Amino acid sequence: MSNRKELFTVVVVCIIGIIFWNIYYNCYEKLYTIGTVERMKTGLKSGTVAKFTFKYKGHVYEGGTGIGDYKIKRGDRYIVEFAKDKVELSKALFYYPIPDSIRIVVPLDGWKEPPPKLTQFKRKRMELFGLYDNIFKN
Repeated sequence: MSNRKELFTVVVVCIIGIIFWNIYYNCYEKLYTIGTVERMKTGLKSGTVAKFTFKYKGHVYEGGTGIGDYKIKRGDRYIVEFAKDKVELSKALFYYPIPDSIRIVVPLDGWKEPPPKLTQFKRKRMELFGLYDNIFKN
């Protein structure tokens, strides 16, 4: 098989994988809470992942999200989206940072939507080479 065919096959398989992952992830009801970045983990080929912790129903959970082009550091707080019925499915929404000056009590059961007090600090999304907000008018 030629290199072009192999590359094309890999790209198609990756796109199909991403589509199936999004369908799987989006089939769960989502809740929101606040997570704190605990550490960074760099894989050999996977880029840098921010490991974060968040609380739900009195339990502490850990998740990880690729940082992409965001400037993330240990101790930063972000809104975390997670599946209500499968809490392990979580991701930090790095475009929703929580400033240290904001003090807010998070309900034990999380929020059904992030509160406006927190979403007012939204920053530009870096996905799709920084064009996400222009393509998908949020």
